[in-house]
Amino acid sequence: MGLTKLWITLPLTILAAFGLLGVNQASAVAGYSATTAELSLLPPFCQAKLGSNPADHQLYSGKIGPDWLHIHHYCVGLNFINRYKRSFGNKADQQFYFQSAMGEFEYMFAHSSPTFWMRPEMHVQKGKLLASAKRTVEAVNEFEMALKDNPKYLEAHVALSDLYKNTGQPSKSITALEQALQLAPNNKSLQRRYNELTGKVFTPPPPPPPPTTVEQTASTPPTPIPVEQAAAVSGVNSTTTQPVPASSPVVVPEKIGTPSNPYCRFCPPEE
Repeated sequence: MGLTKLWITLPLTILAAFGLLGVNQASAVAGYSATTAELSLLPPFCQAKLGSNPADHQLYSGKIGPDWLHIHHYCVGLNFINRYKRSFGNKADQQFYFQSAMGEFEYMFAHSSPTFWMRPEMHVQKGKLLASAKRTVEAVNEFEMALKDNPKYLEAHVALSDLYKNTGQPSKSITALEQALQLAPNNKSLQRRYNELTGKVFTPPPPPPPPTTVEQTASTPPTPIPVEQAAAVSGVNSTTTQPVPASSPVVVPEKIGTPSNPYCRFCPPEE
């Protein structure tokens, strides 16, 4: 190799070694903010929050509620998750995006209201990130926390079912999916998932039978009849007390006649 050629090759090698030529360059150098292309992949409320249109801010702030103040941290966390998914060929970048996303989620859970209606969704997104990093126990915990906040949140049931399926736990996967189907038995997507797992069509259990007459009598105390109604049924005037007629005095007849026949005035005495 000539001296000139060596002089040209050496700087290129050094630049490549430090990543200055863009080879496997981590997109984290683009900064905290999402690019226009990245923004288009986020939910509409994130596009409004991270954008600059005041009308969009006013529209979505009313829908999100008071926690609109902090929601940009959740949106940035979602963008870091998207970057994480695009960087599977670079472990260093992947770790950076993972930690960045986790930090944004932790901020949201620490600063948003405990009753914020989007917390179940945030738990599910964080759980999915943990699941993709093979941190299964932590992922399950996030999905269960989502269901604790909202037992009817279908996405949490589905995410839990997928996690169990991907980790070789089919029975738990089916159970989680059945819980979702009990909430939405006519959901075609859930039915398709269930059929793929079991080869069957999910049939919801029949509703419990109504209580029998004996059970109703035992469990339901008789309703007291109002005084006026009871009076009408019995024929008694409840507002006026009927006087009870006094019984006639017993008249003892005057003793007349003889001792042997006191009731015969003119009978001759018996001998």
